[in-house]
Amino acid sequence: MILFNSEIIEILQKALNEQYMDSVLISSCGIGFKFCDVNIHCNERVYASINGNNYQWEDSPNNAPWGSLVRQRFSNVSLFAANLLRITFQSGDYIEIESVESQYESVIINFPSNGKEIIMETF
Repeated sequence: MILFNSEIIEILQKALNEQYMDSVLISSCGIGFKFCDVNIHCNERVYASINGNNYQWEDSPNNAPWGSLVRQRFSNVSLFAANLLRITFQSGDYIEIESVESQYESVIINFPSNGKEIIMETF
């Protein structure tokens, strides 16, 4: 769909403040990261640094220790590049989420609902 922008960085910084990674969902065609109140589903590549080792998710399950991210506390979010959003944890581990310009969604971010509203950002 579209590339990331500074607005989503500000929104995520506030939304993820004081949260931790609750779970990682690995599927055959994507990977999802669920924080306490925010859910991020990725359909493109995800890069990670976990315990000092580098890993890459690209369209299928692999042997990366994604479960090691569970219960890690959020530290910071930054725009590493226009197509790469970095979420850093207090441990120093991080994930970099890729977005590409195409007709399909690269990343879907669901935020806590506001009453009956569903709040979602799509990239």
